[in-house]
Amino acid sequence: MISIETLVCKDEEECQRKRERWEHLQNRFCAIGQRELDMFRARMGDGKHKILCDKHFYKRSFERSISEADFKEVLKCGWVVERNKTAKATSIMLLGYVGRNYRPLHIVIDMVSENLWVAVTAYNPQSHAWKWNEGFDKRVCFCNPDD
Repeated sequence: MISIETLVCKDEEECQRKRERWEHLQNRFCAIGQRELDMFRARMGDGKHKILCDKHFYKRSFERSISEADFKEVLKCGWVVERNKTAKATSIMLLGYVGRNYRPLHIVIDMVSENLWVAVTAYNPQSHAWKWNEGFDKRVCFCNPDD
């Protein structure tokens, strides 16, 4: 259970410092991620470019009532709000609004190769609204809730 203390920023000065650095990097890298997404979308019909969903994605989608139609809608119409590099892959986070109520969804995708992408997880950012700005497209709090 999450205590109420984790729902507010624990160190506003530190979060401000991290947020400024994060925004500086994301301003540069989100544009790259968006170009990569646009190219991947354009090539998806060629049979060589594939997006797969891993077990964790399916598990979380089921738990969070995220349908295949929701996933496809975000993949088709969503936009890149974060781009990160890890040891195994470059990842992007897409934001899209789905359904009649325009529910926000974040979908994290690992770009394993130019031709193969893997959806890793999906969630409604309203579940951690304190971490995000009002539009759920910029991270505003970098506190670790486990601290």
